[in-house]
Amino acid sequence: MKKIILLVSFLFIQVSFSQTKEPLSDIQKKIYDNQEVQVKAKFQDGEKKFNEYVVIGFKKENHKVYPKTVLASFIVGFDGSIENVEIVSGVGKNVSKEIKKIIENSPKWLPAEHEGYRVRATVKVSLNFQE
Repeated sequence: MKKIILLVSFLFIQVSFSQTKEPLSDIQKKIYDNQEVQVKAKFQDGEKKFNEYVVIGFKKENHKVYPKTVLASFIVGFDGSIENVEIVSGVGKNVSKEIKKIIENSPKWLPAEHEGYRVRATVKVSLNFQE
């Protein structure tokens, strides 16, 4: 009997949470370029601190050759999470994988806003690995 009550309670909670989610507006359905929104997505402490975060996370000693500059692109979600990371240029496969992982594990960003809504935005960053 306790199992049935727990199952029913779980289902009730699950249904109540799923029904409170508001549908996306037409503005929120689009993925914007960060340059075309009214409030750009940004790393909480600025682009320089994001570059430092990536460079500190990257283990240069693990690589014979590492990049001087890397161009990366990713989407900042409604909640500031990072998704769809792509290393556009500047590195080989192994280094690219490591940098991609560092970016994916980034602290949350401040999301972009457009016409009063939080929106998803594609961000392009140039990361500088020079000392």
